[in-house]
Amino acid sequence: MTDNTDWRSDDEQQSLLGRRSYLKVAAGAAALGIGTGTAAAADDFDLIEVSAGDTYTVQLSDGDMLENTLIDITAHGAKYQITAIGSDWEIRNLGVRGAWDSYEKAEPLIASVPDRNGTARIENVYLGDGAPDNTYPGATGIFVSGNHAGVLEIDRVNIQGFPDNAIYGSSPGNMPAHPSGRGGGGEVHITNSYAANCRSGGFRVGTDGSYAKNCVAVGCDRNFWSFYNDTEAIDCDFSGGKLGDIGTGDGQWGANATATVTNTRFESTVTHSGRVVGSSAGSPRRTKPSEVEGVPLTPKEAASGSPSSSLHNKGTEDSDDETRNEDDASGRLLAFVTDPSARNAEYEFTAKGSVELAEADYESPSGRSIGANGNDTIEESNGTYHVTGFTGGGYGDAFRVSGPVTSIDIDQPDVMWVELDGEELSVEEVVDAPADDGDQPSNAIVIDGTSTDDSSSYSFRVTGTVEKATHQNASVDDGDSIDGTVVEGSVDGWKDAYWFSGNIDDFWLDGNANVDVEYDAR
Repeated sequence: MTDNTDWRSDDEQQSLLGRRSYLKVAAGAAALGIGTGTAAAADDFDLIEVSAGDTYTVQLSDGDMLENTLIDITAHGAKYQITAIGSDWEIRNLGVRGAWDSYEKAEPLIASVPDRNGTARIENVYLGDGAPDNTYPGATGIFVSGNHAGVLEIDRVNIQGFPDNAIYGSSPGNMPAHPSGRGGGGEVHITNSYAANCRSGGFRVGTDGSYAKNCVAVGCDRNFWSFYNDTEAIDCDFSGGKLGDIGTGDGQWGANATATVTNTRFESTVTHSGRVVGSSAGSPRRTKPSEVEGVPLTPKEAASGSPSSSLHNKGTEDSDDETRNEDDASGRLLAFVTDPSARNAEYEFTAKGSVELAEADYESPSGRSIGANGNDTIEESNGTYHVTGFTGGGYGDAFRVSGPVTSIDIDQPDVMWVELDGEELSVEEVVDAPADDGDQPSNAIVIDGTSTDDSSSYSFRVTGTVEKATHQNASVDDGDSIDGTVVEGSVDGWKDAYWFSGNIDDFWLDGNANVDVEYDAR
């Protein structure tokens, strides 16, 4: 562990908005400055599509709620402004899709509880698309204003790639000489959350009683920053801090801030003023948002309130099986990676076999994550998969592809490139690449018609690849067919057999044949 001393300064009501407030916002759109953003009903959340150059604005006060909302700012210059000031308000199940493409100082989500006896809550929020701007100051993920005096609870948020802190929660601790005046001293409790690649700070707090608990931060200037007073980091993992994983104080105000660490794993500290109390509990174990229980991984997942199928949302009884499934992930890793200057760079490709969302175990050259972010669609027809998506800001999208890639189209090749299993290749090289031998299907299905006098017809579909096989003295004749991932055939006194990968879906049998399925039969 290293210590880097740096003296530089750095400046319920149910339904949407408790229904009462949501109707007020919808009816008063012009007064609130929503512009031409539209709300389109979805099965389990409201979709707000903000037009280019417009700002979607919501103001919450006592008792109001904003929930189950996906704000789409993928249009050029589209923005949102959420201001929540009061007590007993709540923001939950909120996803923002698209990068914040402005380079000006901004605080898109402002939170405060001015009443020292009041509370408010932010939970299950995805702000993971970040911003292409990598220069401080710029946009902030969540800003807690200086007049905050009560208790703000922030739980299960995913914030990445913001140039001015992921959670800027130190202002309530401002000193009287601060240009904004003395802060309200309110507490900020951050739990079960993830921050990555944010300038200045990840989880930045500065009042007695404030803490981060069971959180992970990676690659921020300071992953946990105790700016003023006495704060805590409990059961956390911090790694890759550009200035230090744990930071205390700052060079301008000289406050003797204290960061107390308990069962927290980190690699470095940076002391501007004050001190770190405690030591690292070992090497950081968690670096990905999927490793923090309940953290939303995509905008849609956050907005719908539905956890993904990843490991962090499984109970302990399922963790071993899920880990095994991740270890056995088949197919090549196909990734579309961007330069930090990229904005909404689009791509599409087609492939045979199966295509699944994936997360790379490495970062882009700009140090940002490569994985599915909800800005993509996967459609399948007769065994051919068509995928479209977009990303930017130095991030990338990744997929597991079990069969050959047949076409790729990249809209902005000057800021986006394609990688196959971590190697940058041309589009032609990816399309011409042979199938991975590790993708050879090893599961077997045998339809046995030898024990019945009747003819039996069958059909089934697989989620991976399928081919005819000679297995258990069985074979397949020319009367049986494979169309992509769909198989049709019949047996009458003989056996048919197939090798397949993945799982069997939509099996149909007309007759009395016996069916035997073996996994890892090769």
